Amino acid sequence: MSNSDTARILVVDDEAEIRELLSDALADTDIEVAVAASGQEAMAVADQGRIDFIVTDMRLSDCCGLDVLDKINTTPGDIPSIVITGYGSAEAFAEASRRRPVELMNKPLDVERLRDTVRGEIMRRGDLRRWKWRTQRMRRVAHRINRQRKFTADKLRSACAELTEAYETLNGKMSFQEALIGYQQDLISAGDNDDVFRSLFRLFVGRSGPVFGISLVSAQDQDLQIIGRFGVPQPDGLRFCELLAWPIVETVMLGPKPLVMDLTDDAEMFDKSIRRYLAGVNVLALPLRPSGEETSGLVIFYRKGEQPFTEADLALAETIANPTALAIRREA
Repeated sequence: MSNSDTARILVVDDEAEIRELLSDALADTDIEVAVAASGQEAMAVADQGRIDFIVTDMRLSDCCGLDVLDKINTTPGDIPSIVITGYGSAEAFAEASRRRPVELMNKPLDVERLRDTVRGEIMRRGDLRRWKWRTQRMRRVAHRINRQRKFTADKLRSACAELTEAYETLNGKMSFQEALIGYQQDLISAGDNDDVFRSLFRLFVGRSGPVFGISLVSAQDQDLQIIGRFGVPQPDGLRFCELLAWPIVETVMLGPKPLVMDLTDDAEMFDKSIRRYLAGVNVLALPLRPSGEETSGLVIFYRKGEQPFTEADLALAETIANPTALAIRREA
């Protein structure tokens, strides 16, 4: 074989003149012809390389030509073939037809017709192979493009998600700063401590959600005193707030920072009369210290069985503690 485009044809006939006639008729620049005088020789030729077409006589010296087709073909018609017979009986044609040859030809042979049939089938099969190759190549290209498209889409989705997250973070920070600026302005314009705590309560509810609260202030050398209560839809009673506040005051005074407490775990700290109301109560205590260890006030936020206070709530409390403490000291 000269190259991969050369077709290899096997001619099997036990008559030397017919083998030579067919070899001369079929040979061409793009066709290589191999000949065999028997079924055994045909199998030996087939073992030497691929066969693209078989032309065989029905009757051979050592076997039937159909046996050659059976042994070389993986499935009937796998390799195109032409079966030649000098005995055109219906039985012979029926037997040959089961091997699915391209054509059955009787002797004497029409060599021109045989050559055209062989070349036409080889061209058809070549076109089919090229079409399959192009189809497979297009599928591979399409698969590669689809993978690239999916990768690009995933990258875009990831980038959009990152941009959205960054925007939301930045927007949250800007909103937080605007709220703090507004709160500072409220503190500047506050007429008394009630105004300060109303502004504090309004800010905290706007940033964190509904809460109940108790505000305490110390003036001059006096201890902390409850001066206000707030809550939605209405504040709790004074007696409950007093019994709730004093154990928390003692705990908060031990440290200078805001403190979160789950009263379900600490119910023993409180008066027996209110313990049954403390299940699920979560507290955020905010000491107001304008400088050093001086305590000008204390704010106790609490929720009843709702979402507990978060790290964001604690961060907000720490941010507003000092300006609130300064405002309280100014009004004291």
